[in-house]
Amino acid sequence: MSTLPPPNLNQPMSPTPAAPGLSEGQRIINTFIAPSKTFTDIQTNASWWVPWVLGAVIGLAFGIVAVQKLDMKRFIQQQIDQSPSAQKRLEQLSPAQREQGLSIQATVTKVIFYITPIFGLILGLLCALVLWVIFSFGFGGDIGFGRSLAVVFYAFLPRSIYAILLTVSFLASSDANTIDIANNPMPLNPAFFMDPTGNKFLYTLASGFDIISIWIVVLLGLGFAKASVNKKPSTSAALTTMFVVYALLILATAAIKAAFA
Repeated sequence: MSTLPPPNLNQPMSPTPAAPGLSEGQRIINTFIAPSKTFTDIQTNASWWVPWVLGAVIGLAFGIVAVQKLDMKRFIQQQIDQSPSAQKRLEQLSPAQREQGLSIQATVTKVIFYITPIFGLILGLLCALVLWVIFSFGFGGDIGFGRSLAVVFYAFLPRSIYAILLTVSFLASSDANTIDIANNPMPLNPAFFMDPTGNKFLYTLASGFDIISIWIVVLLGLGFAKASVNKKPSTSAALTTMFVVYALLILATAAIKAAFA
């Protein structure tokens, strides 16, 4: 009767296969419903182009609708009416010069609407660079610039919701020119209920308490905590850092607008 040979206890165990990563669709959906899953997945897959392309397509669609629905000269004139310094400069021009200036600004504004995705890319790159420096050198997090880009572009996805809502508002409105696109087109912060021609400092501070902006700040803090390979910084430290950075940015913007109003 044959017997089985004893097991070789020195034989190395076969490694446990790694769990498959999330698809791009899963990462986008989880950014809104389970962001920790998305940002943890960025540890092994630092791809960032899909959320940027999605945001770029939505931004371009918004730009096309805005150009079609807005009277650009009227839009520019509305911005001038809200700025005493701009009004003074306009008063120094002859009627012909004013009309020419409005026409040039209207054309430039149309181009800006069309190339909004490029500005979004530049903003994302700058934001990723600044935050990479803060979390890599300030906290010793092993985040890497590629993962920093991925965190930023996924965290910026709520801006797409904002663009969609604004596009729908333009399409549904009988007169899109009544929507204050340059300041607060939707009631997402207290400044929507304030006079934009009033105290610029307080108006900008109130604008900072914006639902979409705060959502993005939270996602950025969570993202940099989860995407760091060595788990630094902690989630609470990352969130606190992001809110401090955001508060400083709002204060600086408010001071500049108050100074040059």
